[in-house]
Amino acid sequence: MNSLTDQFTRLIKNASTEDLEILTDYLKNFEKKQQGEFTTYLSAGLNMTRVTDEESSHVSIPNTPFIHNNVNIPHGGILAVLLDTAMGTLANSQCPTGFGAVTTNLTIHYLTVADEEKITAKAQIIRSGRHTMVLEGNIFQDDGKHIATATGSFFIVPKKTEPVIAVKQ
Repeated sequence: MNSLTDQFTRLIKNASTEDLEILTDYLKNFEKKQQGEFTTYLSAGLNMTRVTDEESSHVSIPNTPFIHNNVNIPHGGILAVLLDTAMGTLANSQCPTGFGAVTTNLTIHYLTVADEEKITAKAQIIRSGRHTMVLEGNIFQDDGKHIATATGSFFIVPKKTEPVIAVKQ
């Protein structure tokens, strides 16, 4: 624990204002994960909010430097996570008890740069079968600008009772 405290002290000492803002947000959301407000570390780290009903799922994240790439725009991989999460959340909400949906294919077309404070992906089901589902996801800004569009295929599989974790060599 002492080495973690030392590392944290060094981080704080050398941090910029932006570093401190990002670290503060991250730690606040990590605490929310510990308290059960987030189900995954990824959702906590990205500060995701989700709203799902029978027909759609909306997943939002704040547009902060935490998600930006080296040209200071939202990283395409983060937008992929956002789209996949919106589609996967909706797909999972439609699965029978004891089953879950996992992504088998994800195709994304990036159309322009997101430049508003919040980025939101919306998902809808295109087709739902017994073993697979196909969904559509889009990111639109509040001003109507279309940021990205995607389709995703999902297998419906039995849920695992234990997490699948790689064994250290």
